[in-house]
Amino acid sequence: MWNVEWVRPLNLANPDDKALREGKVFNFGFAVHDDNITSRGHQISFPVTVGFGAKAAIEATRLK
Repeated sequence: MWNVEWVRPLNLANPDDKALREGKVFNFGFAVHDDNITSRGHQISFPVTVGFGAKAAIEATRLK
């Protein structure tokens, strides 16, 4: 089992970054890479939804 804490600013500097917006749901996928093996091992998730102030599989919260 993994517990992941993902933190990022809401105001992003790059125009190609996807900003989270209050009340919206976004598609999201995880990729976990293992650098401690001789081959390029990685695991990927099925697509999930992330909501910020909206119902989704993962509900983001604002840190104060």
